Amino acid sequence: MLWIFRYFLVCVSVTNIVIAEDQCRIEINIRGMALKGFAFERMTVAAPHICDILCEREIICQSYNFNRKEKICELNNRTKDARPENFRSDPAWFYIRRLNGRAPLGSIPELPARSCQEITAGEGKDTPSNNYWLDPSGNGKAFLVYCDMNLEG
Repeated sequence: MLWIFRYFLVCVSVTNIVIAEDQCRIEINIRGMALKGFAFERMTVAAPHICDILCEREIICQSYNFNRKEKICELNNRTKDARPENFRSDPAWFYIRRLNGRAPLGSIPELPARSCQEITAGEGKDTPSNNYWLDPSGNGKAFLVYCDMNLEG
C-alpha cells in the first residue's frame, strides 16, 4: 500500500512540474545582445534593476536593453520573439524581457502590432483568436481587427 502512495506522489509532482513549465516563461538577461529599433525611451540609470523598475511602470514596455559600461537603459515596445530580425549582437549590452504585468502585444491601442503574425510570434503559438489592435503602416493610427490565430500560426 505504501508503494501506491509513493507512486501517486511522484505522478502528482511530475504533473505539476509539466503544467508549471507550460504556464511560465522564465528568461534571464541575455548578455551581448540587444533589441535594436524599438526603444521608445532611453535614459541613464545607476543600475540595471532601475531599468527593470522603469519598464514595469510603463504599460507599453515589453523588454529592455541595458548598457553595462555607459549605464544606459532603453525601454522597448517589442520583444526579441516578436522581432527576431532586430535582435542583434552587441557586447556592451544585455537584453531582458519584461516578466511581470506585461501587456500582450496588440491588446491595447497604445501597443498595436504590425500584423496578426507579429502577435503570434511575440505572444506564442497558443495565442487565442480575438480582436487585436493593429497599425500595419506604423503611422500611429491603430484599428481593431479580428485575428484568427488558427490561420496565422
